[in-house]
Amino acid sequence: MAVRRIDLSGIPNSYWSAIDNLMAREMSEGTFRKTVVVLRFSESRPSLSIGINDDGDRMHPRRARERGHTPFRHLCCGGGAGAFTAGLPLILYYYRKPYEKPAVTLLSESTLNGEANARALRRLGFTAEYRAIGDTEILIGEARYKVIASYAGNYALPDYWSACSSIIWSPIPPQTAQAYMECIYHDPEKFEDKETKTPQARMKPLQEVAKQQGISIQLEDVIEAVIEENVRALMGEETVISESWAPEEEEELARTVPFFESETWIKRLSTKGLCAMAPAASRVGVAAYKSRKLIRASLIVNERGEIHDCLITGDFYWRPQPTIFSIGALDYFREALRGLPLVAEDEMAKAIEGVFNRPDFEMPLIRPEDVLRAIRKAGERLIPVEAYREPLAAHA
Repeated sequence: MAVRRIDLSGIPNSYWSAIDNLMAREMSEGTFRKTVVVLRFSESRPSLSIGINDDGDRMHPRRARERGHTPFRHLCCGGGAGAFTAGLPLILYYYRKPYEKPAVTLLSESTLNGEANARALRRLGFTAEYRAIGDTEILIGEARYKVIASYAGNYALPDYWSACSSIIWSPIPPQTAQAYMECIYHDPEKFEDKETKTPQARMKPLQEVAKQQGISIQLEDVIEAVIEENVRALMGEETVISESWAPEEEEELARTVPFFESETWIKRLSTKGLCAMAPAASRVGVAAYKSRKLIRASLIVNERGEIHDCLITGDFYWRPQPTIFSIGALDYFREALRGLPLVAEDEMAKAIEGVFNRPDFEMPLIRPEDVLRAIRKAGERLIPVEAYREPLAAHA
């Protein structure tokens, strides 16, 4: 069966979340078709994002708008924050495949996605490798530079998959790079295991690499090769046909895009919200721990020293993913940890192990002890909930 391809240009990247939602609805209604969407952004409509699993306090939406950027939170995408503008095209893949441990998982589908990206680059003459979820890299001497970001997510329905290839073709404009640092908080722990200490320093525009290595290609060559390899690897298909959205699809996207840009959605999970619901005399602790991915724990601890509530957030990937109406796997941790004394580490470790052992749970590259370390750090940093401030609140 042919895969349809939709090309969109000059739109804010909040369309990404709206498209995720549209595909989920069509799957549930039985009208879904395998789809590839290519998003090209304009200099005049850059976007800033946080991931579906991020703490909403990371982003300052009003400040982003004041600086001319569209803020939004992802729907079907783990990973961390992002900046999207011209020269950073995005390719989305939507397909169905039953989730089945250990054969078909977040890790296995993300690996297919990443390896397809690397094959596409090697076809074009680059020395490229896929290392882990999120990173397809070019090797230049002893250095490695991320040139494509990617992931595969399993959302809403057991067999609904969404994957992406975000091509870093040209540099992020200075005003967007500045807004990315001023409007989104970046935990210093994120870069503890990296030689480079900013998100941009880990990346190198593919256009620049091509010039340095004498490889004569255009952006469209990269897009075509990446689509071909991913459609074959993820969907088992060869034929891709260009189409347009049906009128009813365009109408649905127009209706839902504003929601994914709203503070209601961006702040749906946040430590500030957690504090607002805390009982009197509670304390809050927040800490980040860097494993293969960043894990951020926010704890509400009552007068008896017990965990009343918690958020586990970060740039990781997990299943079940949150949806518009549910917080997904986060609920498993809240249920498992609620009521446990902070001093009872053995009980907490057992509770976390129980979540990891659930047949429907997956958290690639993360171990139970990594989550426990983040919680332990947060428990060492307790302050009155009234004293909590969003990390960007103190910066003008």
